[in-house]
Amino acid sequence: MLTQQELVERLREWEVRVTPQRLAIAEAVLNSTDHPSVQQIFERVKDHFPSMTLATIYSTLGVLQRSGLIQELPFQKMSRYEANMEPHVNLVCVKCENVIDADTSVDIHDVVVGLRSNIARNSEFEIAGQRMDFYGHCPQCVADRRRGELSEV
Repeated sequence: MLTQQELVERLREWEVRVTPQRLAIAEAVLNSTDHPSVQQIFERVKDHFPSMTLATIYSTLGVLQRSGLIQELPFQKMSRYEANMEPHVNLVCVKCENVIDADTSVDIHDVVVGLRSNIARNSEFEIAGQRMDFYGHCPQCVADRRRGELSEV
């Protein structure tokens, strides 16, 4: 979790003009673990900035993305945004559409980096990036489904 001062410093390092709206949007993404959508970011900042528009959010996300501070994760229904730029695995719930990073205590980073290196070494493909998603059901949706199955008995 970054403090506001750390966020300001990080944005300035990337020569991003810091405004209160940009700072709020950056904070909503950079300090998030749930890979928010544009609508979720809007919901998180609108109380502090009632005149905030979706256009402002989209343009700020573009600036943050071009600065290398966040990345877009396009999905079929909507894009999500995250600040974890390290090689990792996303866990995507097919029911509630929640997206979280896989537990980093497991040595996933080395596996993803190794796979990327192996592919680069054994092909003529110039890799610009990678994304690894595992699809399934999050613990909350599994628990909800089990409760539903129990109530039907």
